[in-house]
Amino acid sequence: MGFIKDYAEIILAVIVFCFILVMKCDFYYVLALLLELMVIIEVVQMLFVFFKKQRIKIRFMVDASIIFFIRELLISTTIHKPLDEILLYVGLIGVFFFFRYLALNVTYCNSET
Repeated sequence: MGFIKDYAEIILAVIVFCFILVMKCDFYYVLALLLELMVIIEVVQMLFVFFKKQRIKIRFMVDASIIFFIRELLISTTIHKPLDEILLYVGLIGVFFFFRYLALNVTYCNSET
């Protein structure tokens, strides 16, 4: 039982991959849907925190934005959009990673003083 608990993520990933192979689904389409699901999960988490504590954590908003732009980048590269649009998504992902860094480090440093 410990083996399954230790490797649950890998086992689940193999099951999803086998499902994709058996159903002969387009891998990029399934990946885009999984990333969209992650965006929805982040938004729902943000709403639950808002209704419980009457505040929104910036981290949830930034995480949802990063995942959304990764999804858009994946879609843009698979349908061969122009290079400037792809570079725009890469730049936006970098900006949001910088915001995430600030949200984690600056807000916690200021709350300690």
